[in-house]
Amino acid sequence: MIALYPGAFKPPHRGHFNVVKSLLDGSYSGTIYNKDDYEDKASSLFSGKAGEKPNIDKVIVLIGGGERNGITKAESTAIWQEYIKHLGNVEIVDGQKNPMFAAKDYARENPNNEFVAVTGIRGQEDFVDLRRVTTFNNVDNVQGLALAAKTGSGFRATDFRKSILAGNLDQIIDFFPEELSREQILNILTDLKDKIVAEIIGSNIDGFINEYFIQETITEESSVVDEAPKGLELKDYIGSLLEYMIDKGMKITPLPEIKLRNDEVESANFFGRTAYYDPNNKEIVLYTSGRHPKDIVRSFSHEMVHHMQNLNGTLGNVQSSNTNEDDHLLELEKEAYLTGNITFRNWEDSLK
Repeated sequence: MIALYPGAFKPPHRGHFNVVKSLLDGSYSGTIYNKDDYEDKASSLFSGKAGEKPNIDKVIVLIGGGERNGITKAESTAIWQEYIKHLGNVEIVDGQKNPMFAAKDYARENPNNEFVAVTGIRGQEDFVDLRRVTTFNNVDNVQGLALAAKTGSGFRATDFRKSILAGNLDQIIDFFPEELSREQILNILTDLKDKIVAEIIGSNIDGFINEYFIQETITEESSVVDEAPKGLELKDYIGSLLEYMIDKGMKITPLPEIKLRNDEVESANFFGRTAYYDPNNKEIVLYTSGRHPKDIVRSFSHEMVHHMQNLNGTLGNVQSSNTNEDDHLLELEKEAYLTGNITFRNWEDSLK
């Protein structure tokens, strides 16, 4: 028996992976059903009564078209390609605009094979989803297969998205199959983060600022998240500056993560940090303690130039923070000071 597993998968996560894995190893909780008995079969499934559970030899994953949260079918396919390395007899198929219709066409084109169309359900509120089996009316070699999700196995897309935006591997690792290495997850995470941020900034600058603006207070003893008094004001100004950069055609997307850091140690040091850019995580850190908001935003403009250098490939592998030791670093800093400061001044004059 072959299982047809259509969906959007934007992006595919551990829940999707575990569905395929359980189908192939026979550990799934499911039952055959049709359009007339789907409610009774589903109710029996959740009450613990065994249903007709076929052996699955192969799973066809049909990935739908369109774009969600900046993630395309191509990105979803690439992630599934990583997943199937740890699964078995799985085939990835283009689900076109509607993966359900694509599944129907696939079954019609293979009349000598027997198929089940998989629909996952978490509770009674999902029973109506089983009516999708009517898509396969007049296709004699397809039956419905209802799959009951295990307790605690559900994943919310909003939580997944927020974890991706946070970029914290420890927070997001549970959303990915445990079979994947940390390196594989990091590679996927980096791409997803870029796509989602680009989507947010393209449609709603305020959405980016609200979702992607982190404030921290750091002392000698601890590091905690803190709602700094300057936060809201800086959000407004930084959001305005970002809009100005985009209007001027500056290539700044995907945007970096922005962190405001109230650091007592750095503030007390005359030569302490005021800001820096992390090219590996695409992250700008702005030190705020004891500084005028205008000076903080000017630093942000400077670091955004380094972000653009990173995106266009001119940043390179800088090994020193001393401009007297590295001519390449010196040229990068010249550009950041010149472009960053004049952009800030032009933006300021445009508001005045």
